[in-house]
Formats: sequence, C-alpha cells, structure tokens
Amino acid sequence: MKEVYIVNCCRTPIGSYGGALKDTPAVEMGALVIKEALKRANGTGTVYRLQGRRKRPWVAAKNRVVIGYYAKKTEALEALERLSGVDISERYNMTFSQVFDAWKQEHYQEIGPHGIESYEQAYKVFAPLHGRKFRELRTADFQAVLDAHMGKSHSTVSKYKQLITQMSAWAMREELITTNFARFAKLPEQKKTEKEVFSASDIAKLQADDTEAARIVLMLIYTGMRIGELFFLPRSAYYGTYVIGGEKTKAGRNRIIPIWPEGREHFAYFAYFSSPGGLLLSSYSGQKVAANYRKRDYYPLLDRLGIARKTPHATRHTYASMAVTADIRPELLQKMLGHANYATTANIYQHFDPQELVGAVENR
Repeated sequence: MKEVYIVNCCRTPIGSYGGALKDTPAVEMGALVIKEALKRANGTGTVYRLQGRRKRPWVAAKNRVVIGYYAKKTEALEALERLSGVDISERYNMTFSQVFDAWKQEHYQEIGPHGIESYEQAYKVFAPLHGRKFRELRTADFQAVLDAHMGKSHSTVSKYKQLITQMSAWAMREELITTNFARFAKLPEQKKTEKEVFSASDIAKLQADDTEAARIVLMLIYTGMRIGELFFLPRSAYYGTYVIGGEKTKAGRNRIIPIWPEGREHFAYFAYFSSPGGLLLSSYSGQKVAANYRKRDYYPLLDRLGIARKTPHATRHTYASMAVTADIRPELLQKMLGHANYATTANIYQHFDPQELVGAVENR
C-alpha cells in the first residue's frame, strides 16, 4: 500500500446527521473531503478561527495572505467568495501610490479643483511611503511623516491626515485592510486663538485702492467665498446680485451666494472683461493658481496699505461677522457659507468687536 500524506484539511458534514448519511459509503464521504481540500489548495482560500475571546475571531486567507478578520464565519466565507478568480497577490500588495490612484478616481469626482490641488500636495508629503505595501502600514508609519511637518499650521497637517484617513477608509471598504490605522495618528495641538477679521478701517483702505488685487479681497469679504471657490468660479455662474458656486463639502457645492451691495461693482468689473465661456477672473493675470495670488499680490497689498497680515480665509471670518451683526438668520448664514451644520458656523465664525460687546452690556 502506498503511503498517504495529509497536506490539507477541511470540515465536512460527516456523521449520522439524523440518519441522512447512513447509506453514503465511507469512500464517497472521504472523496468529498479530498475534493474540498484540493479545491482550497488550488487557491480558493481558507477560513479558520483564532483562539481566545476576540471581536473578530474568524480569519479569511488566500495564498498565505490574510484578507481580513470577521465576527462570523459566514462573513469570512463571503469575503473569499467575492475574491474568487482575483489575483490576490497583486491586489493585496497594492502600494501607497496605487491605493492613492484608485482612491482619487472616485473621490476627485466629488470635489473642486482647489480641493484636488490640496490633496495632490498632501500626497507629495507622504513620498517616503509611496512604494510601501499599504496593508503593512501602521499608525507609527503615518505618524512619522506627520511629525516631520509639525512645524506647519494645524489646518495644513490636518489636511495631510485627512488624506491618509480617507485612503484607509477606501482600503477597508475594498477589504485590503481591516483597521484604519491612519485615524489614530495625532495632530499638533491647536492653539485656540481669536479668528482674524478685517476691521472697518481695513475695508475702507481696500475700497480706496483701485487695484484688481484689492477688488478680489473685497469680493471675498462681501460673499464669504473661499479663495479657491472664487478663482475657479465660471463667468456663467454670475447673476449680478448673486453667484452659484462653491466646493469642499456637499453642503457647499452649487450653493446660492448673495453678493453684498458694497461688493457688486467689483464682480461687475471682472464680468465685463471676462469671456462668457471662461472663468469670472479670466482677465486677472493671477487666476491660474490661487497660491500665486497670495504670494504675489495679496500679502504685498496688505503690507502696502498698512493692514496687519491675515490669511485670505480672514475674509470669510469677516463676512460671517458682518452677517451676524446684520441679524441674518442662522440657518441662512449656514447656507451662505456652505456648512453642513450651524454648529460650525456659530463656533468658528462669530467675531464681535470689543466695543460692541461693551455696548451690549451698557445698553441692556
């Protein structure tokens, strides 16, 4: 008799089974076991249970690669079934760069040009991880990259983390990984400081300065638009007293944005010189890249007019403060700014002048 070696095993319904199998020959039942074992050996994968008390004790594996951990055996089996015929080695060895390319194919369809530019810049920051297998990356790997940029602003580093968190969420959905390790990475401590706004005297200086750079600042102040939203606004989205545009969030896209009367002449100015099928700021030399406007025109403008340096986002803070002072209803302000909920509007964008607060107490 030839020697037999057991190279694999599987569990099959062998037993009395209420008498249903009493007439099944032992050879036939043995053949079922061998058939199933050979099937799994040919690359369909296997499912096994880890010892101890675990939330997800069931493991699905294929070609010696762990696909994922599951609470139920049926979930693990279903995961294997979904990957039937898939080259597991190629799929589960996707690098950081490959995951990014796959993720952006979906995500970029939902955001505007300015958002895409921000994610592309964030992607470059993670260059040390580009060639690494994504499923092998852990919190420490992401943290090391973020730590190298802790000298930057909290919002900038937050954008970096947002990228890897969303990529990891995509990888979890595709069952490339089982844990979103990116979300455990820590950000630099955010200092709570009063948001900067343009004062009435600052705005008066801007209004007196007859330059396109000053006009753009006033357009931002009198609409509350983000700088990227304005620079990529189509000429066709301008309707005299309002524009339809926006990006970044679902609530912010394609919203109706009223233009305060003080800012309408500046929109009309650029509309007059722009082509109907182009961008509203197509006549402005710096329209191609919003970042160029900051360095080349925005900060030099503030310095020349004697206005304390503020980020362009301060125009948005200013708009919100003016709206609150004008008693614009909270739900309307929320829609104007494109926030998903008013808590963001109330907590971040209410800025009151100290004299206004004193007056409120004295005139109670």
